[in-house]
Amino acid sequence: MTHCLDQLLATVGVDPTGLAPGDRLEEIGVDSLALVELSMLLAEQTGVTIGDDEMASVSTLGALDDLVAARLTGRGTR
Repeated sequence: MTHCLDQLLATVGVDPTGLAPGDRLEEIGVDSLALVELSMLLAEQTGVTIGDDEMASVSTLGALDDLVAARLTGRGTR
């Protein structure tokens, strides 16, 4: 997982220790409200924005990590 995602998860109360890419977000306590919060934190900390619909389309930690990493490196749509 990206260091940024680790920090974001911890900020919304999810301990990133021991998590695996295949973990489903709702099973680790990341609900739709937490996804919005993660998106806002990402924008505040990095200037990178991810739309609510795009955030809502991911269902696993690995997919979320891939999305965040792609945005941080300038890949993917904005």
